[in-house]
Amino acid sequence: MKYLPKLHQLKVFQTVIRYGSIHAAAREMKQSQPALTRSMRELEDTLGAVLMTRGSRGIVLTEAGRAFAARMQLILEELERAADEIQQINQSSQGNIAVGFSSLPALTIFPPALVQFKSRFPKTNITVLEGQLSTLLPFLREGKLDFAIGTISPDVPLSEFIEEPLFKASFCIIARQGHPLEKCTNVAQLLEAKWFLPATSMGYYKGLESLFSNLYQALHHAPIRSDSVVTALNLILNFDYLTIVASAMLPALDINNRLCMLPITEPLPQASYSLIYPRQRPLTLAAKRFTEVLHWESQQHSWAKD
Repeated sequence: MKYLPKLHQLKVFQTVIRYGSIHAAAREMKQSQPALTRSMRELEDTLGAVLMTRGSRGIVLTEAGRAFAARMQLILEELERAADEIQQINQSSQGNIAVGFSSLPALTIFPPALVQFKSRFPKTNITVLEGQLSTLLPFLREGKLDFAIGTISPDVPLSEFIEEPLFKASFCIIARQGHPLEKCTNVAQLLEAKWFLPATSMGYYKGLESLFSNLYQALHHAPIRSDSVVTALNLILNFDYLTIVASAMLPALDINNRLCMLPITEPLPQASYSLIYPRQRPLTLAAKRFTEVLHWESQQHSWAKD
């Protein structure tokens, strides 16, 4: 390829994809339709490939168009991050951070870390996505998150990421106070229970499923699966469901002491939590500062059973 595409051509292509037609893209970019058509033709000439065709419902990406669009999006996001980082350096307290957490760090170390970070950098914009690592990894790969924190295990593919271990946490089975099974000491006694379980089968939860495989197969009620903490609390407090959570979540979740930990004698394995970010995309200055605060908070927090 003799010449590389121009930035304006990439922005035009991105807008056409987003709005589904050159006409709508021209309106959004406040440019004439012929001007955008010319930019697209020049981009295709530069690449030596047809990127899209016009269908009855708007533009349709070709195979080359889909491949180029995926990499182009990463390029544009990296350019935005680079410009944002320069602004952070120039203005000291500015910046944008997008982070992902599973429920445990979201309920424990994130709030105090946020308070500490915001006291030093009040103008930094922070966006948070909550979910299991299986949900967060695609967003990391696409450049939509700076970093994420979740449970790590050998089955989670992380070769393309930098991993920084944070802490280990013990887990337990919880129910509402007064649940008919609250005094059970063996998982075999829980066959008739209604269960709320994580939607993911990756990481720590894959190990749990392996440990309780006999139990899960013998349950009288098929478990409800979701990563929603709000849904879990509603089902546990009002509909007698059981679930498995990190012990350190109980102080944050316990509403007027309405939850209890079942005295199960079989030990549940500990979960390892790490902070991860793409190996090929260094953290911005603002994101690096925030990770430093999160590392500090994770070292101060007690992850043992209360």
